[in-house]
Amino acid sequence: GVLEYFMILLTVLELSNRNGPHATASPPYQYGSSVFPSPSPSLSLFLSPSPSPSPLPPPPQWTFDVMKFGAVGDGKTDDSTAFELTWKAACKGISDNGVKISVPIGKKFLVSPIKFEGPCLCPNITFEILGSIIAQPKSAWKNKRSSEWIMFNRVEKLNVVGNEEGLIDGQGESWWLEAMIFSNCKNLEISGLKHINSPKFHISITDCHYANISSLQIIAPPLSPNTDGIDIASSSNIFIHNSTIKTGDDCIAIKGGTSNTTISEIVCGPGHGISIGSLGQHGKHDEVEGIKVLNCTLNGTDNGVRIKTWQGGSGFARNITFSNINFTAVENPIVIDQFYCPHKICNNKLSAVKVSNVSFVGIRGTSYKWKDATVSIRCSDTVPCTDILIDNVHITSTVPRQPVSAVCINARGSVNDTSSPIVNCLKY
Repeated sequence: GVLEYFMILLTVLELSNRNGPHATASPPYQYGSSVFPSPSPSLSLFLSPSPSPSPLPPPPQWTFDVMKFGAVGDGKTDDSTAFELTWKAACKGISDNGVKISVPIGKKFLVSPIKFEGPCLCPNITFEILGSIIAQPKSAWKNKRSSEWIMFNRVEKLNVVGNEEGLIDGQGESWWLEAMIFSNCKNLEISGLKHINSPKFHISITDCHYANISSLQIIAPPLSPNTDGIDIASSSNIFIHNSTIKTGDDCIAIKGGTSNTTISEIVCGPGHGISIGSLGQHGKHDEVEGIKVLNCTLNGTDNGVRIKTWQGGSGFARNITFSNINFTAVENPIVIDQFYCPHKICNNKLSAVKVSNVSFVGIRGTSYKWKDATVSIRCSDTVPCTDILIDNVHITSTVPRQPVSAVCINARGSVNDTSSPIVNCLKY
């Protein structure tokens, strides 16, 4: 028994050395893990007088602290190299319970454009941000051609968490590019972070599948260009919920190739609302389906809930539901626009992205639009919108005695329990 005990201790030391000097476990070593195997029955009797051993604790999660890899965290020193070294070590770490990268509280880490690349050996990685990560001014970048700041690529079971403490500051006024990008990730979780002053999109989700995004605060100046809160493209099974987004562009934008996505309990505004699109730009074939926007509140946004497509594109936007939405002083509450053209000079084209089976249900609140329609559904002559449902929609004007109205062009569908505005323009 004693010999077996010492053999276990030697195994522990050998495995600990393999994981490098910067890896730590909390608690240090635990029975029942790959780091410290469970003792044999004879050794259990030798170690404990109890005839019934206690339940084994869970395996440890190895922690990699960026400070131990050279990060300073004074808001002045470039800590990019330390973050890269930490990621490489953690990505190669092996633990039954995954590994954790720690960005400690009370520190400000200045970081240039950086890419965290997978796949990793460990079953999951938790990237815990409790301090602040701040973008370097573009003049200090080594690669001034970079189009993104922080990128995670090809990482499975990645959890980026802030526990309501972590701050991502894009210092956006100097460069306005994409801040945090997740590409080709599966089983992704993002929660508890505050994002401010993004250089462009605050969070970009591309080619990702099965993601849970929650408890975020995203803030940018109201007039900042292209500062979408969350941008989703070519992704599926995405759940975004319980977050507050205040930006200079779309709070959430759903782009082509996205399906089975639910957005719930979002407070949006200022900004451009929650959008599907734009789709079909430059003749592109785009497909979006299975989208639900539920239980959201929009305050003072330029648009409410909308679908926007360019002329000349192809594909479809279908099976989309906007339900239980509250507006306060929203300029354009309900929009389907198959003539989207922010440049104001666009050629008429015959092809279009097909819009069908779209429901606006339980939508209420106020609009401050003076001239254009409160409900605006403008569809293509050649590819009209079909199966549009307006149900239990009640929107009034913030201006006393100012009427609200609806306009429909080449749109077919039905209206139920809606008197403000009166929608009698849908064709059946």
